[in-house]
Amino acid sequence: MIPDDKTESTIGTSLLMRVRHLDPDAWQRLVHIYGPLVYKWCIKAGLRSEDAADVGQEVFRAVADGISKFRRDRDGDTFVGWLRTITRFKIADYRRGQSSDPQAIGGTDFQIAISQLSESTKEAVPEENDDGRIDSIVYRRALDIIKTEFEQRTWQAFWATAVDGRPTADIADELGMTTMAVRKAKSRVLRRLRDEFDETGLD
Repeated sequence: MIPDDKTESTIGTSLLMRVRHLDPDAWQRLVHIYGPLVYKWCIKAGLRSEDAADVGQEVFRAVADGISKFRRDRDGDTFVGWLRTITRFKIADYRRGQSSDPQAIGGTDFQIAISQLSESTKEAVPEENDDGRIDSIVYRRALDIIKTEFEQRTWQAFWATAVDGRPTADIADELGMTTMAVRKAKSRVLRRLRDEFDETGLD
């Protein structure tokens, strides 16, 4: 039997909803996950590292100002698509010499998110896969956010099946669980991921 997890009090309110309600923890989560993606877009556009950091601050300043207006009203509308559009505009602004030192909510958190990345990680952060889905590094940063909400065995069962792709029966034997319990562990974590990030289009 899988031990009870610590997710019940947090399920049901999406990350973007909490950001719209000015939840500082939710904002930090958003920047932690998507900051490296914005940084990589800037680098791929030809900006130097320090310039990419400056533009990234402007991007998240704009996100903070406009998040209340973002909606997924049509198929294909995603937070990532909206974020990329903002990034393109801010890169263009920067190149026209119109950017200024950001002082609003996004700046400091973005700098922290980028400073926590190793140089090798910065180089590895992708844009998108050919099918339009965000690369696994973004999923992994999202998973890193929710990992502490689960008991260790639940997380091990999820990771081994959903990420490593190992057979359910093998994981059940290894962790002393039933195959049904392993499947439930995987489902529990994926449901939590959807609850937290579905509105961003991460899925």
